Amino acid sequence: MKNSSEFRALARAQLKPRLWWVVLVVFIVAALPSASAVAAVGFVLAGPLLVGQSYYLLDIIENDAKGDRLEWLFEGFKKSFLNSFLAWLVSSIFVFLWSLLFIIPGIIKALAYSMAPYIISEEPNIDALAAIQKSQDMMKGNKMRLFSLYLSFIGWFILCIFTFGIGFIFLMPYVQMSVANFYLDIRGKKVVVAQIVE
Repeated sequence: MKNSSEFRALARAQLKPRLWWVVLVVFIVAALPSASAVAAVGFVLAGPLLVGQSYYLLDIIENDAKGDRLEWLFEGFKKSFLNSFLAWLVSSIFVFLWSLLFIIPGIIKALAYSMAPYIISEEPNIDALAAIQKSQDMMKGNKMRLFSLYLSFIGWFILCIFTFGIGFIFLMPYVQMSVANFYLDIRGKKVVVAQIVE
């Protein structure tokens, strides 16, 4: 099992030849929902966009894709819109409710649900609640690892503040690519079921 420094090293190597493409995709995912004039519309867009971003990042990592196929970003709308939206909605509600108890339970649940967009990107037909449950199952014993990965960017985060936020343009793709590598690490090798042709 890889550690935080190994995930970051992988992300840097993967970002180097395609940095500006990934910057563009991550910026779209972060900006498009918040740019909507109607907050509810932005909320609806967020889930499918996160699934599309997951699809895009996994394509780069697993297929060494160039990163120029921006249409992957909209796979969450084409293949799994309802499940993507519901998974985002339900997990957001659950995290909010847990956060009402105390901030720490909210963080724990956010970590537990965080793999749902990746799961849906690979299993578009999976039910939203099933994706959330599968994420929780995958994250058993791995929540602290993911938290440590996020925490390892704290120095970069502070540095970005001193650049008046400009540094976040580069930090967010770095973080997202690292988390995508984390997902593949805990997912393990994908099992391909061979079809029997009669």
